[in-house]
Amino acid sequence: MTFARRWRWHLLGGGIVALVATQVLLRGTSYYPESWERDAASTVNDFQSWVRDNRDTNWLLHGVLRPIGDFVRTCYEELRDVLLNLPWFFLPLLVLLVIMRSGRWVTATVVSLGLAYIEFADLHREGMETIALMAFCIAACIVIGFPLGILAGLNPKVERVLRPTLDAAQSLPITFYLVPCVLFFGIGQVPAAIATVVFGVPPMIRITALGIRQVPEASVEAGRIFGSNRWQLLWKVQAPQAMKSFVTAVNQTIMMCLGMVVIGGLVGSGGLGSEQISTLKLRSPGRSFLVGLAIFAVAMAFDRTTRSLTDREKVWRFPARTYWMGASAVLFGGWLIARLADAKRVPWTFDNDIVEPVDDFIKWVRDQFGDQLQWLNDFIVRDVVIRLRELLGISLAWPVLIGAVVLVALLLRGWWFALFTAGGLVLIGLLGMWAPALETLAQVVVAVVIAILISVPLGIFVGRRSRLEGVLEPMLDALQTFPSLVYAIPFVMLFQVGYVPGILATVLYAIPPGVRLTALAIKQVPPETLEASTTFGATPMQRLWGVHVPLAMKGIMLALNQVIMMAMSMVIVAGLFGGQGLGFKAVEALTKPDTGVGVESGLALLVMAIILDRLSQSAADLFDRDDAGR
Repeated sequence: MTFARRWRWHLLGGGIVALVATQVLLRGTSYYPESWERDAASTVNDFQSWVRDNRDTNWLLHGVLRPIGDFVRTCYEELRDVLLNLPWFFLPLLVLLVIMRSGRWVTATVVSLGLAYIEFADLHREGMETIALMAFCIAACIVIGFPLGILAGLNPKVERVLRPTLDAAQSLPITFYLVPCVLFFGIGQVPAAIATVVFGVPPMIRITALGIRQVPEASVEAGRIFGSNRWQLLWKVQAPQAMKSFVTAVNQTIMMCLGMVVIGGLVGSGGLGSEQISTLKLRSPGRSFLVGLAIFAVAMAFDRTTRSLTDREKVWRFPARTYWMGASAVLFGGWLIARLADAKRVPWTFDNDIVEPVDDFIKWVRDQFGDQLQWLNDFIVRDVVIRLRELLGISLAWPVLIGAVVLVALLLRGWWFALFTAGGLVLIGLLGMWAPALETLAQVVVAVVIAILISVPLGIFVGRRSRLEGVLEPMLDALQTFPSLVYAIPFVMLFQVGYVPGILATVLYAIPPGVRLTALAIKQVPPETLEASTTFGATPMQRLWGVHVPLAMKGIMLALNQVIMMAMSMVIVAGLFGGQGLGFKAVEALTKPDTGVGVESGLALLVMAIILDRLSQSAADLFDRDDAGR
């Protein structure tokens, strides 16, 4: 045994002894002492009051931030008005013609029908507001992120300077973007748009920089040999070869921006997000599904349209100019006919045809299986979540809980992260968020365990059957693209407000990455290793548990990491449904608004997300070390 391993075992043994002794000495000590808490919220709220009182006099608020807000509002309103004045069939026809140019007829038809669905579902105004807001945010992300990504890709020093900022931006909880935006810009579309841009820019910068760096050095050297200057090298050599990365960056930014649609509804962004939030008051799963499908259609339209601009099958033999001139003529002719016939709105809608059957089905399930649902609700709440919360908050003394987490951090990532973990956990207590954090942790643990128990076996099963993966892929795409509220509202109807709707919605939202990463890990096991085990007489079960799963364990642990992070991203949604904890505090901060509580809950969520992310990543890295040791 090496010295490093002996040191780890000695540290683990000594740490466990110290924690047990501390628990015996502090028996009866429960939650973090209230006398230690510091009222940071009052300080932040005092600053909020100062901002409100000095909006018209302070040079930064009046001379810098207000013009930015006015510019965002003007751009959004102008774009929204243009879209609202178009005939109902104009956008579906436009998207159809754009995607058809790439030769993908089926994709063009499906996406076009999705946009037409928004009209037939009587969501014209809400859909156009969302498309206008998202179009502005995506354009802003491209304008900001594309140059910075190219600069970071070309200059390693710039990349090193940007990396900490991008890491922090992608670790922050969603509400952490909205709270300061509401503070400086009030409520409405402006704070939602600015928060969405800040949320969507980091992947644009990262993936663009990665694409530039991955251009083969031989291509760059060839460009230099032929006398290209720096700009010619960038636009004629590096940019064309990095085009797929640029498209991936745009697509990822689109998904990030659309992920803010529903949360933006909490601050009055309007559109489909606000309509989705309103379904909470109506308790209508049918209405939620109707609106969620419209958001899914918008996501598909942005995603597939941007992909079609570069991913071409080139089945059209006549020149691009001829095609676009013909497409423009069709669009103009359609617009002119609709204007002359005064046919801006769709003549017939079917919203109630979808809403009522879904609502009736959920009510039927509740009436038929009410006793079983009540038993399941009581079991999850009373026997799982509350007991886990009491174990963490009452049975274990708070110094013991902190010490245990710090010990794990020390063993997995070393002294620096252990110090960060200790400081972060103490900070949660000082902010007065210890009890809500344990409430959130209990719910996240339960959701993650359920999601892993479903996704890992399913991923192993799918990874060994490629045909089944092709069947499940569209279902997994839909689960990740649908707004999370779509999953939760039916559970509210079945179980009422409380822990269970948020937990079950989190499970559904977290399953797709767990299945995908597990299946990928299974597929990446070397075939020759499997053949060798078969040659030595291993049965299918022995080959699965003795070869397949052990060699795929690093990928399975990465699946666990992603399931945890997806569960953390659903904390806010759980708070909307009475899940309590930090999610409820964050929602409360946005709806009051109470900036101080928003900052406190956001910091606590940030610390929890970083600790859980880094520890689960380090657990996955352990399997790399084991493989190296073997």
